[in-house]
Amino acid sequence: MVEKRTLIFVTLAVVVWASLASVFAGYYYLQFENSSKQLEEAQNSLSKSASSYDKATNKYNTLLGEYAELYGNYSYYTGDNYTEFLKPFKKLIDKLAENYATLLLTHEDLNKTYLELLGKYETLNQQNNVTKQEFENLLNRYYNLFSLLALKELEKAISESVKLSVNICINYSDRIEWYNETQVPAGTTLFEATKKIANITYTYYPLLEPGHILIDSINEKAAYTDPSYTCGYSWIWYYWDESNGRWVVGPVGCDAWHLRDGGIYKWNYEKWTWP
Repeated sequence: MVEKRTLIFVTLAVVVWASLASVFAGYYYLQFENSSKQLEEAQNSLSKSASSYDKATNKYNTLLGEYAELYGNYSYYTGDNYTEFLKPFKKLIDKLAENYATLLLTHEDLNKTYLELLGKYETLNQQNNVTKQEFENLLNRYYNLFSLLALKELEKAISESVKLSVNICINYSDRIEWYNETQVPAGTTLFEATKKIANITYTYYPLLEPGHILIDSINEKAAYTDPSYTCGYSWIWYYWDESNGRWVVGPVGCDAWHLRDGGIYKWNYEKWTWP
């Protein structure tokens, strides 16, 4: 009887072990399949990012070479009228628009900067005489925009495989809202992240630099200036300085501040007075 009972227990143990082994085998097989699939997707994403990065770099190097050629010719010129350089400059801005058409279409701030540059060129092109200072200013404007576009495209290439998690606070003065663990692509600016979490209106100021945008309203809470221009309310942004444990007022426009992974940011609706 004992031997029979022992045989039954052994048989049951074998059956249970075989069942568990099958379950675990199936589980680990599925895990392996999922991991393999995720790894393959990650490799494809990295390959795609590397390809995009290479294309962006090649484009940048080509346009930079053409800019350097024009800059060199301008630097060695000894005359007083720089009108002859406007024609090759127009080719530069045409190629800029052609190569970064998608970015200009999707980034209103960059497109406005481009239109400002084009307008400045057209004004100078109507003059009979263009001074060295005028053409130098035009070249500097071009280079600043070119650098921004190239940087934005390189960031886009990297962001295809890299995501950031940030925390953003909106302080309306009468209430506070937090948008924690907001997922954004690498290279995202505070302006772009704010547009993602809230309805905003803003004004573009071409002469402000770095960054050209001031926020007018967030979720219908609007900035206000008294008719006397001596006081009002504005949206001011801050970032959390972990090393010093304090909020620091944004040193540049929100469209020029790139977010970091784990960063904490805040929009404050603040009263101001002048003087």
